[in-house]
Amino acid sequence: MQLSIIIVNYNVRFFLENCLRSVLKACSGLDAEIIVVDNASSDQSRSMMEADYSDIQYHYLASNLGFSKANNFGISKSKGKYILLLNPDTIVQENTFSSALDFMDRHDEAGGLGVHMIDGNGVFLPESKRGLPTPEAAFYKISGLSKLFPKSKKFGRYHQGFLDEKRTHEVEILSGAFMLMRSEVLEKIGGLDEDYFMYGEDIDLSYRIIQAGYKNYYFAGTSIIHYKGESTKKGSVNYVFVFYRAMVIFARKHFEKDSASLFSIIINVAIYFRATIALIRRLVGRYWQVILDFLTLYLAFLLSTRFYETYGSKDFSLEFVNWLLPIYAAIMSMAIEFSGANDKPGKGSNLFRSWLVAIVVVLAFYALIPESYRFSRAVLLIGSMVGLGIALFWRILREVFLSRSKKSPDYIPTRRLFVGELKGLNMAKKILNLTNHSSEFMAAVSPIEKLRTEGFLGTTNQLSKAVTEFRIEEVIVDSDTCTYQQVLDIINQSKMLDVKVKILNKDWMIGPNTVIKAHRFQAGNKLYHINLSSIKRLKRLSDVMISSLLLPITPILIFFVDNPGGFIKNWIQSTTGVISWVGYDIRGFDPELPPIKKGVIYSSIDTFWPKHEVESIFNNNVSYLLNHSTLLDFKLVFKNIHHLGNRGA
Repeated sequence: MQLSIIIVNYNVRFFLENCLRSVLKACSGLDAEIIVVDNASSDQSRSMMEADYSDIQYHYLASNLGFSKANNFGISKSKGKYILLLNPDTIVQENTFSSALDFMDRHDEAGGLGVHMIDGNGVFLPESKRGLPTPEAAFYKISGLSKLFPKSKKFGRYHQGFLDEKRTHEVEILSGAFMLMRSEVLEKIGGLDEDYFMYGEDIDLSYRIIQAGYKNYYFAGTSIIHYKGESTKKGSVNYVFVFYRAMVIFARKHFEKDSASLFSIIINVAIYFRATIALIRRLVGRYWQVILDFLTLYLAFLLSTRFYETYGSKDFSLEFVNWLLPIYAAIMSMAIEFSGANDKPGKGSNLFRSWLVAIVVVLAFYALIPESYRFSRAVLLIGSMVGLGIALFWRILREVFLSRSKKSPDYIPTRRLFVGELKGLNMAKKILNLTNHSSEFMAAVSPIEKLRTEGFLGTTNQLSKAVTEFRIEEVIVDSDTCTYQQVLDIINQSKMLDVKVKILNKDWMIGPNTVIKAHRFQAGNKLYHINLSSIKRLKRLSDVMISSLLLPITPILIFFVDNPGGFIKNWIQSTTGVISWVGYDIRGFDPELPPIKKGVIYSSIDTFWPKHEVESIFNNNVSYLLNHSTLLDFKLVFKNIHHLGNRGA
């Protein structure tokens, strides 16, 4: 057998199928086998593979063994002369395997090969070609010098930015997203090091290929898409620790003791530096509106005290006033956040409602503090009104300048161009309509002239012109009609044309961080437009408030709940955030329901549903999400007091 393709999957069902569709086309004419190793996915990957890809070797593991062990398991089942490790969130062209194998056949010294990779927005991925992470190279990367001078032979060593991405080069390190190797080399060097759970194993393997006397090549003769981060989400604090600790394992294994010690020091400094930066970015990215509200309110309270001192003949020179003002601002800004003022889509009614809640909360706090610290209710009211005006003003500016910006994460395209045939166009329209992704304008072009249908603008030769003239924001490409080479060509153009690209596969569409599929039940299509972060936040608030109210009456409640011991356990777990008081009815649980914490009770807990009424139970779960409020959770809990000792839904 010529080629064995090993794909390790973990909870990326749609990206996996997207990958397999391209891989099967690329295997045409080759003596190849595909081996999918599943690290105990829970997202319907298994049912999809068993139903639609039964001719592909599929191994479902009992637990998540990590990238290295799962790949080694796949390698142990392979028979090919060449072994390809391929990420599930990739798309290959029809000629990718044949051209890569041809290069390897012509270069006996080649032990491993990587290819030119772009992300889903057409941006070249620098990890396509990398250098050895020596202490010096690691320092330049960590310090940011490699980013400032990417094409420098000195500072840009890690990502080898000085090497032309459009030409083939000998390199040191290959990417595990696409890593083609001779099976004889793997037998010689011993496969992936299982000390690495995730990250770093490709660097280790690449280096051992070189140590065995072979060369690694970056091959520019073909290109693939890597939806970077879909199979392993990056940018989190956890990612920073896992990735850089993998670098420490590599250093201890391959560098001399002194170099390894220096490397470990650099990496450990990097871990905490990068983790701090990642944490700050996440906090600012997630709570920038809260921070801005706090600053706005603090400024408003300061101005109000100065105004009242000047025109109201009041003296606010007391020391405690200076530290009470930021406390008031903090209480109000958090109350505004929890009340939903910053939820998407932004609504003026949300802001006014949240502001009223915040004023009530801060006045309640004012009433509870010692009387000697209550310096002025007027300052609070005037400051709140001024803060409301400023907050309304900057939110209007945000909507004007960001809502139509294609760079904004909240931006939703409405002007679309379809590439394919009439059948695919009708399916794309159906998916968009069912999932409430409305189109202000939608036109179509054909991939080739002979497939052109009446009403289509032209072919892909006119794509650039059509995007410009019709102000297109999103291009949908039908993978059943277009070749994957055409898909990559369009995604390569997307960066220059400033459009998003989604790929139509049968009855669903996929793009960077996005999957759109019409749900089997009509109610499921409403899930695309719920604000899950808002629901989770309000549920957490509800849980804490409910637990607080239940605590003083616990001695009485234990005589009314069905399972007193279970109630105590549930109270502890709900208070600490392990579970929630209210959750889904698991009798109608669907893997496509947004993830929320397991609940003690659910809205239809006393309703008997026949086994065949799965849709009704699912609809009830969706209704709970759509109508969720803190009041709803309170009603459900106090209506079902006797069930609060349940083992959990």
